[in-house]
Amino acid sequence: MDKPARSGKTAGDDHRSRPDIVIIMTDQERAPVPYETEELTAWRSEALPARRWFDDNGVSFGRHYTGSLACVPSRPTLFTGQFPDLHGVTQTDGLGKRADDSRMRWLPPGEVPTLGNWFRALGYDTHYDGKWHISHADLVDPDGGRPLRTNDGEGRILPEAVAAYLEADPLGPYGFSGWVGPEPHGAGMANSGLIRDPIIADRVVAWLEDRYRRRSEGDPEARRPFLLVASFVNPHDIVLFPGWVRRDPVQPSPLDPPPVPPAPTAREDLAAKPAAQAAYRAAYPTGYGTAGVIDHVYEANAQRYRDLYYRLHAEVDGPIDRVRRAVTESVDTGTASSTVLVRTADHGELLGAHGGLHQKWFNLYDEATRVPFTIARVGPDATAGRVVSDMPTSHVDLVPTLLAAAGADIDILATELASEFSEVHPLPGRNLMPVVDGVEPPASRRPVYLMTRDNILEGDTAASAMARAAGLADNPPGPMRIRVPAGVAANFEATVARVEADDVPRGAGHVWKLVRTFDDPDTWTEPGVRHLAADEPGSPQYRTEPLGDEWELYDLDDDPIEVENLASDPEAQPVFEHLRGLLARLRRESVPERNRPWPYAVRRGSSPTEKRARTVARGLGAAAASGLARVSGRIRRSAGGSA
Repeated sequence: MDKPARSGKTAGDDHRSRPDIVIIMTDQERAPVPYETEELTAWRSEALPARRWFDDNGVSFGRHYTGSLACVPSRPTLFTGQFPDLHGVTQTDGLGKRADDSRMRWLPPGEVPTLGNWFRALGYDTHYDGKWHISHADLVDPDGGRPLRTNDGEGRILPEAVAAYLEADPLGPYGFSGWVGPEPHGAGMANSGLIRDPIIADRVVAWLEDRYRRRSEGDPEARRPFLLVASFVNPHDIVLFPGWVRRDPVQPSPLDPPPVPPAPTAREDLAAKPAAQAAYRAAYPTGYGTAGVIDHVYEANAQRYRDLYYRLHAEVDGPIDRVRRAVTESVDTGTASSTVLVRTADHGELLGAHGGLHQKWFNLYDEATRVPFTIARVGPDATAGRVVSDMPTSHVDLVPTLLAAAGADIDILATELASEFSEVHPLPGRNLMPVVDGVEPPASRRPVYLMTRDNILEGDTAASAMARAAGLADNPPGPMRIRVPAGVAANFEATVARVEADDVPRGAGHVWKLVRTFDDPDTWTEPGVRHLAADEPGSPQYRTEPLGDEWELYDLDDDPIEVENLASDPEAQPVFEHLRGLLARLRRESVPERNRPWPYAVRRGSSPTEKRARTVARGLGAAAASGLARVSGRIRRSAGGSA
């Protein structure tokens, strides 16, 4: 049950003046890449009618970037409007980490308010269904100690378990009600997008129909404006590809895309790129199992892999369209009020681009970071379809944009929330509604900031998915151990900005991206002391000195596929220096100091050798730890530019 409206609002207040807001999300859906074929573009138009509706009726921001990678850091960035170094969520559970890993930090209640908290303070009814992945909200099945399932692998609903989630209301502290777990996360079919997305759509449509019916009957509680999030899974099922090769649950269908060609960068050798990328490429397959076997799966089934990714777009399009139609058809018939709809995704997918990189880690390429972002008004003042292509935007824009759409006074709400939350800071994002409504032109010179520290392969157990499936998680044999990307940095930040000729002659008015790959002793496996640089069985290797920065510089107008790294090009040095200073400024402006600092935890090693080594490491003493912590502080403050 939702909390009552605050700030003197009653249940019926503001129904006519404040719009309903519906956010429809997918997971791992990148924006269309510049090298998609004409056949794929035509397939999108025919096979993805839900996306086409948003294209035809909304304002699409063509250079929209996630604030962070991957799933877990990205989602609180989107829903708090703050970056990971403020909200504190930097790692994703999955390949290398369990949910209780020593390096996992979920968003704690009472620290940074979410969109749900902001809108409840505004008097909205707030409802969330689908993938959450911001706090660890799963209930535990008392019979087996695993997350409590609410459906089986065939999609059959388990009503008692659903009722348990609704009664527990695990998202209540984050400002949302109605969430039914468990997280659609992991290898089981019951949690796949193929099974869960139709179930999510069923519940969301039923909730909307009930809401609109009660409104039409004059129910004052139903007249409250609402914020609804429908968070779908696919095309995230592509991460299950190594396990689906032999038991592919996706059957041939008219929804199948035409053959998807490899990215033009698929054979890139990465020699001119930061060392972290090649190291990640070598280590990534060990997250699943034996490296040679997993590499062969991807290489021998490359066409099937790429085609499946696009097919999964089609699988989730139907559930998206069901939710969209439940809203727009009710608005058309007068049973729903003015509504703002948003479509976006948490992050993208590399799909073998850039020398055979998969998923979204250890880089900030557009395939991983540029995602769909469309805002549509329905009802009075409905938007018409158009694309804003010359203004970079970011996930941190969502919170201020939707608060503005609801007519909120952010300063007043922030003051109210500060009595309950310890980390209420100015929002770094931009209100996009004036651009959506056509009352302001796009701010083409506005830069955006991105960052990630997500090291998916580092974790307490070092057990691959294959080892866990074989019951060997506590002591995985060498070929089944995860290898951390060896001897490289795992922190990344970037800016995307237009550089005008009057700023820097070489800028030419083009959009550029500068990426910094850097080491940070505060994030080491033993923060401020040493870092596990390579994890060979029986002989872990550590470093006690931070690595130097590595850089990438791309002219996104001339080189939209990001193949030519101009960071060392003498002719591009004026642009490089300009953007390096901008990057440092954006970090200072976008990531304020926390009121209550949070330190990284010491990583719990899994092998006896590492445990003995960690005991010896304590002998390095407080002086060494203090000295490296000071170095870390200087590295983070400088961000590669002026302090």
